[in-house]
Amino acid sequence: MNNTIHPSAVIHENVILGNNLYIGPNCTIGFPAEYKEGFGTKLDYTVELKDNVVLTGNITIDAGSRRNTVIGEGCFIMKAVYIAHDVIVGRNSILSAHTCLGGHVMVGEFVNIGMGAIAHPRQRIGSYAMIGMGTVITKKAKILPGGIYAGNPSKKIGINQIGLERNKVDSLTLKQLIDNFENNDDN
Repeated sequence: MNNTIHPSAVIHENVILGNNLYIGPNCTIGFPAEYKEGFGTKLDYTVELKDNVVLTGNITIDAGSRRNTVIGEGCFIMKAVYIAHDVIVGRNSILSAHTCLGGHVMVGEFVNIGMGAIAHPRQRIGSYAMIGMGTVITKKAKILPGGIYAGNPSKKIGINQIGLERNKVDSLTLKQLIDNFENNDDN
């Protein structure tokens, strides 16, 4: 398995651990979701950490309430990040320090979220998007794949050209990602 888990990390027994994980000091993973109606009830869902995930420290990831909370393969999550229940983070995404994701948020693949960004519950963040430091993604925001978003409330300020080029995403593929994103309301 080859996982490195700091002795101060607290991981619920139901959490599903992938391989080659780093879980740093004071992480709390897989405990009941914070929502008033169901708090303290039986845990039917958990947290899944896919392979090669890094949790640097002081991170909280809540168990799901309607599905597992999932952190995708290769994600890098920095200190003091809060990931609420039922969140899905796509592979190779980066969540910078003090990011806060409300319940049921869906983060695409290869997303880069800046320090102190906040996402309203049930929001979707498209793949290859970049979210600026301190950005507030409100309930009505639309965070399309490949865009750069900043501000409070968030607004599109550009295209994540560096991220798209680095991951070999051409304009046709980006258009398909945006079309699929706009036509998918399963969150």
